[in-house]
Amino acid sequence: MIDWQRLRDTAGVSILLEVGAELGLSQDQCLSGTQIVADELENPLASISVWQELTLIRNIQEFRGSDEQLGLMVAKHCIASAMGMFGQALATSDNLQQVWELMQRYQLLGLAFSRFEFSTTKKQLCLTLHDFEMPADCQRFCEERGMGACLALFSDLIGDTLVPKAVTMRLPPPSEPAIYHDFFGVDVQFNAAQTTIIFDRAIENTPLPNANRKLHLASIRYCDEVIESQITPMTYAGRVRSILEEQNLKLDLEEVAQQFGISSRQLRRQLTKEGVSFRELQLTLKFGRAQALLESGMSVSQVALSLGYADLASFSRAFKKRVGHSPSFFSDRAHPTSPKV
Repeated sequence: MIDWQRLRDTAGVSILLEVGAELGLSQDQCLSGTQIVADELENPLASISVWQELTLIRNIQEFRGSDEQLGLMVAKHCIASAMGMFGQALATSDNLQQVWELMQRYQLLGLAFSRFEFSTTKKQLCLTLHDFEMPADCQRFCEERGMGACLALFSDLIGDTLVPKAVTMRLPPPSEPAIYHDFFGVDVQFNAAQTTIIFDRAIENTPLPNANRKLHLASIRYCDEVIESQITPMTYAGRVRSILEEQNLKLDLEEVAQQFGISSRQLRRQLTKEGVSFRELQLTLKFGRAQALLESGMSVSQVALSLGYADLASFSRAFKKRVGHSPSFFSDRAHPTSPKV
């Protein structure tokens, strides 16, 4: 099951903002409802939640009026230099086999929301995207970006245009399938059982032009630090956030303080030093979770009840005050009344 609160690298958001600008959206339009602070994206250790990036994708799709081809537009930008230190770790690998190993090891730093895996036969290498849990309105984007980014990244790494042996998607056929053929270099099979891209296995030992063992090892150490910062936050605020998420937001200040072995007063003081309050952390997590649930298809009344609101109107007022939009704004986008044209 996809954890919509899971932290992930900001590379995907940066690429989406770039594509949004190309389409004519302002940064504020792109980030509406995401709770992402644009200035914080410059921090190399910054992270965002899955639901925040999903909201950004929906904003761009809504502006375009279609879910087709956006994933391919984004995929064109998915080259090593756009992926920070993780991209450098990939680029300085010895060959593509080492790249595949790193991609599986550092899935939290990649672009895919869903789990993916590599498998091999004697002659083929196959990447399969397990995207069955993606919301329907973002399914096409995720499959397009997943398969397209794989091709764009591998071509960038070897310095030549790769042509896969086959590409399959679980999606129904798009209105312009020729565009997909032009992108991948082969006919894409739609309505398939799985979402896959298949290459000739001979490419796995292709030497990479920028292989550099010293830079490679340094990049990997950095990636390990980023993963550690996301999985085990070092600040009190980060650790409090993790505890609240683990306990389904049910603990109060006193109970969380007990987890640290300190008094509630000491914990409050530590959080104040970091510029945040316990109440602020609670509200951010509560309404972030509410938005994610609404966007996953849950009704407004169900979300309100899950968060302990007996009165739907009270929940709606509090949600709008915190997020800037009514709950129905996000619920309606998860249940469009008519297909995008």
